[in-house]
Amino acid sequence: MTRGDVFIEIFSELSGEPKKLIAEMLSFIEISMPPELHRFDKEISDIEAGQLLDELMQEKEAILNWFLEGYRRFLLRTRIPQGNA
Repeated sequence: MTRGDVFIEIFSELSGEPKKLIAEMLSFIEISMPPELHRFDKEISDIEAGQLLDELMQEKEAILNWFLEGYRRFLLRTRIPQGNA
């Protein structure tokens, strides 16, 4: 299991969105950050994963807000400009 798998699990649970969608969102965020800042691809043990899930659940509101805000900012930066209407 990777740190990214843990984040996908918690964001899916917090947002109610399917894990597949969360994984896609996470991949967009992942490519916009240097790997040393997120370490989503780092393999962790089941015990570490459980501890990380427990820790993250204690901060669930802040984490969900951070994730959604980051994704919103990413979309705003990368969307295709619309014509003048």
